[in-house]
Amino acid sequence: MKKTNWLLLVLALVLSMFLAACSGGGNESGGDSGSSDNGGDSENTEEQSSGDSEQVLNITDSAEIPTMDPALATDAVAFQFLGSTMDGLYRLGEGGKPEPAIAKDHEVSEDALTWTFNLREDATWSNGEPVTANDFVYAWQRAVNPDTGSEYGPYMMGGVIKNATAIADGETPPEELGVKAVDDYTLEITLEKPIPYFESLTTFGTFLPLNQKFVEEQGEDFALEAETLASNGPFTMTEWNHGEGWTLEKNEDYWDAEAVKLDKINVSVVKETSTGVNLYQSGDIDRTALSAEFVDQYRSNEDFQVEKRTYFVLLEVQPGERNPRKR
Repeated sequence: MKKTNWLLLVLALVLSMFLAACSGGGNESGGDSGSSDNGGDSENTEEQSSGDSEQVLNITDSAEIPTMDPALATDAVAFQFLGSTMDGLYRLGEGGKPEPAIAKDHEVSEDALTWTFNLREDATWSNGEPVTANDFVYAWQRAVNPDTGSEYGPYMMGGVIKNATAIADGETPPEELGVKAVDDYTLEITLEKPIPYFESLTTFGTFLPLNQKFVEEQGEDFALEAETLASNGPFTMTEWNHGEGWTLEKNEDYWDAEAVKLDKINVSVVKETSTGVNLYQSGDIDRTALSAEFVDQYRSNEDFQVEKRTYFVLLEVQPGERNPRKR
């Protein structure tokens, strides 16, 4: 059947249960009571609070990252760490509200079809090159190009950015996408119709920029290993052991580096909740998610936290359908 006529972007708040240590220090021990009386952890905590020691966060995730290519990523794990290593025009800040990232600000035309973003001039890629408007043009054209095989590119941009649907259907060349670099630090976007939430849409991973020179140098290996990634965000991925975990380290060249408090994030792939709980109790990790079977057991623990998490859900609606199909 013909691709969707409507795209409904649903923002869902999902409650997640965690055991989390009060400090993000790498040697912090959770324990049942959250106290730090195992093997000198109290001394480590004092060092961390004084700011003299390295700030390391040790966490787990339930799955491997299939790819760190913004155009090809479709899973929550990839999007989470794309957000840690890369900046788009805007990013989600406190309360899930968009805040400036590579874009300092923007203007919208009277007909609401032309959005002009003014980019900061102090953002750089990890290969030393500046982040420019051309990086967004290249990445977005690549995301809707049918040769790329992006799943989210056509869905997130189709019906939103001018000519995106026609390009995804192979009827129009990617160069006709409604995105233009007026100069190195001015990006102009032409929409198919007024989209009041377009600013929020730019925080989604598919809209991240890419350094064309770096991507083309890596070829088919791009975004599949730590050394084939280029970052412009708060962290860079320095290790990626497939099936086991990965390490992020603070990007000292990040334009907002002073706001980044962590020096390192170690992520281990742990698929069983019980294993995560054991690692938390032994002090090997600083937080762990709880499944329903563990909630009652730890609900009274002072480390127990309930968090709201934001997920984007795409719904496909075909002509004549009453109930959309979740994509």
